[in-house]
Amino acid sequence: MTIIGIADTTFARFDMGAAAYDELIQHTSAKIIRVTVPGIKDLPVACKKLIEENNCDIVMALGMPGGKKQDKICAHEASQGIITAQLMTNKHIIEVFVHEDEANDEKTLAYLMNKRARDHAKNVIDMLFNPEKMKNNAGTGKREGFEDAGPVRL
Repeated sequence: MTIIGIADTTFARFDMGAAAYDELIQHTSAKIIRVTVPGIKDLPVACKKLIEENNCDIVMALGMPGGKKQDKICAHEASQGIITAQLMTNKHIIEVFVHEDEANDEKTLAYLMNKRARDHAKNVIDMLFNPEKMKNNAGTGKREGFEDAGPVRL
């Protein structure tokens, strides 16, 4: 049985884990295990534990760094930790971060957090069950959360 992990945070201002979970259960019968940690720097170990202790085949790491300079540094450190956890486990951890300053108002921020979590949940499904679709989308300028940028041509 395929197992998908979701690790999210209490610091986020929108329940991205619930959005990802909802999207996953609509499109797959895989078992889903969700854990919640305080902040983004707690995500790497949560993801590693989902893989090693719960046998997850892939994990989504969802979080919302704030908009201050120190938040950007923390996001970078969390990303480095997530990359390290991937290399240690040889499993994908899909980082789904929405920086608080990506939106100018709360409604747009909530929209973005919901859409990015759902878009990446679809990516997880395609990575597991439809890798040919991922390959067909190479170089198409797809974006998660905002409108696709589209490809550039020679």
